[in-house]
Parts: sequence; C-alpha cells; structure tokens
Amino acid sequence: MEAGKHKKKINYTIMIISDSPDGGMSPIYLRPQMVASLVALILVIAVAAVGAAAYFGFTMQQAGGKDTQQQEQIVQLTEENRKLTEENSELSDKVSILSDKVAQNEETKEAQEKEEEEQKIPSGFPLAGPAVILESSEMSESAAAEDGGEGEAMQAGQTEPIVVFSASVGTKVTAAARGVIAAVEEDPAFGRRVVIDHENGYQSIYRIAAEPLVREGDEVNPGTALYEMQSPDERFGYQITQEGTLVDPLDLLEVYG
Repeated sequence: MEAGKHKKKINYTIMIISDSPDGGMSPIYLRPQMVASLVALILVIAVAAVGAAAYFGFTMQQAGGKDTQQQEQIVQLTEENRKLTEENSELSDKVSILSDKVAQNEETKEAQEKEEEEQKIPSGFPLAGPAVILESSEMSESAAAEDGGEGEAMQAGQTEPIVVFSASVGTKVTAAARGVIAAVEEDPAFGRRVVIDHENGYQSIYRIAAEPLVREGDEVNPGTALYEMQSPDERFGYQITQEGTLVDPLDLLEVYG
C-alpha cells in the first residue's frame, strides 16, 4: 500500500429541478461538513419542535385541570351562596316575626298598664245596688252638726264636697277603684271612716256608721265590699281627694257621665 495516498473527498450534490417546461436543473454542491451541519440543524429543529409540542400539551393539560378545578369551585361557591341566601331569608322572617311579637307585647303591656291606671281612678259607683242621693253639695258646719259631730274641715266653718247616699238594708258599700286601705278610723260626723289610697294622687273616703269589713293595709279592687248598710235610715257619705284636695265626687262617677 502506498503510504502517501490521500483519502478521496466525498462531495454531495443537490439537484434543483424546475417544473417549468423549459426549466433545467440547478445543482448545489455541498461539502460533508455542510451536510453534517444541515442534518444537525434539522435534528435540533425536530427536537425543539417535539419539545415545544410536549410542553404545549402539558401546559394545555394543566390549564384544563385548573379550569376544571375553578369550575368546581364556582359550583361550590354558588351552592354555598344559595344556602346563605336561604338562611338569611329565614333569619329575616324570624326577625320580622320576633319584631311583630315584641310590638304586640309592648301594645299589650301598654294596654294593661292603661287599664290598671284606669282601675285606680275612683270613677266607679261606691254601692253594690240602687241608692238615693240625699245630698250632693258641700257639707256645711250645720249639716255636720245634724249628724252628731263636727269634722276637721267643719271646725273652722269650712265646707267640703260630699255626696250622701241612702240605700236599703244589706246593700254593700264598695271600693270605687283599685287601691290600698290607708286608714280605718273613727268619724265624728258619720261614725266610721275608711280611706283608700289609689296610688295615683287620688284617695276615696267612705263614711258610715256600720262596722268596716276591711283593715288598714288591705288591697282592694273595684267592687270590694267595705261596709254593709245596717238600717233603713243609715246614711253613707262619699268623698274624693286629688293631690290632697277634696273634689266633687259627681265629677268622677261614671254613672253621671
């Protein structure tokens, strides 16, 4: 073998043929290094394309997974919002019902308090049966003397509003309104006296000779029996004070409007 022989160089030729009728062929001569570079470039491009396709597919899969998760979260949040809306509606209904009950209770309480206050005004008739008014004027010193005594107001020649009743035997003298027995005492003009404090500035005074049926400190309601008429000619004197001042009982008695 000849030591000095050179290796034969291999060249590559690319023929470009035109598709026109009169077209010819254009050869492109490539050296091995250029072919290797071109093949390497094609491989790089192919690998890059495969990698890009794989990355795009993975990214789309991730995005699809996120979309699915977000959709599930939206559905869950929508359901929770629906439940909260229903609960809020139920709570609003309960609050409305409770408010109505509170308002009704307030109205009932106010009505009861008003009724209780009205029951403390001595406007009821002080006898449990028919009666005759013997006097309905200011009782004078001479009238008191005819009854066998002088009241405190009469001692100085003063007069005081009073209504004097007469009723059949057994008729009960009754409380004109709710209150507490403030006094059961002797009365110089009539014999006995019962005073009811109605705890609203009013006091009613019941003057008669019969023995009282109540004691000091007793609580009474309208119609509670205080006395019982004992004789046909027995007289019952009825008076009312407001803030310590005597007023005409007929101005308050409902039977007289």
